[in-house]
Amino acid sequence: MSVGKMRNFVGRIWILPICLGACLWLSSCSQLIGGKAERRVRRQFVIEALPLRLSMPLSERPYEYRVQLEEFSVSRFYERDQIVFRLSPEEVRFDPDNVWGVRPSDMITDAVGSYLKQAQLFTDVRQEFLDDAPDFTLTGSVAAIERHDSGDRWFVTLDVSMQLLDRQNTIIWQRNFDPVEEEVFDRDPVISVRALRELLRFNIERSIYEIDRRMLLRKMQAEGRDIAVLLDNQNGAVLDTLPKAQEEEMPRSTKDYVVLPGTLITQEEP
Repeated sequence: MSVGKMRNFVGRIWILPICLGACLWLSSCSQLIGGKAERRVRRQFVIEALPLRLSMPLSERPYEYRVQLEEFSVSRFYERDQIVFRLSPEEVRFDPDNVWGVRPSDMITDAVGSYLKQAQLFTDVRQEFLDDAPDFTLTGSVAAIERHDSGDRWFVTLDVSMQLLDRQNTIIWQRNFDPVEEEVFDRDPVISVRALRELLRFNIERSIYEIDRRMLLRKMQAEGRDIAVLLDNQNGAVLDTLPKAQEEEMPRSTKDYVVLPGTLITQEEP
């Protein structure tokens, strides 16, 4: 055998075990990763409208008005996919495994729109009027939508304000959510979403009652009718807040939360 062939032969002998070892190493790593990897479930949540529980015996809805529902503005800090978990006034945590299925601005706007249509408060409610100007515009802003983690106690916050404006941009009704906070008794995010959903329903029901009274007053005055039935017996002002006898304590938990179809995503991690 020539010297050149001998060198090639020796080189091949050395290369063979190196390649074999590399293959075995890659195979073992693949088995290790694939066999022991934990499957992570990415949960997506959404807040949607619940059935309303209204008691408005004097109501004459639907009122013959067109109402434009503007998209609710959300503080930039909360307009994100991740649910905000607040650990302290200075510290927050974003969990990539627990996220909103819809942007908070769209989610809250859609829920409020569903409530208005469900209540049949006005004859026409939509987010955009292309031909004619609406009679009223409902605007809203979300200052906070988050969960507070305080040791072994948890609270949710939904801080929202709403306004109803006429064509002259005069505010004819406004409301700041109250309450804005509710304690939850389980750290599972699903319980927090339930509580946020209930906070929204609770406050929207009161908003609908108040708006109904304002619309009824306008209608009765325009028709020259006696409005004494709408007046407070003590001070003579229009009674447009929910009477104490009709107030209810907000439930601390309701039905199951809503998960968007097809949004349970399993991911493998090393």
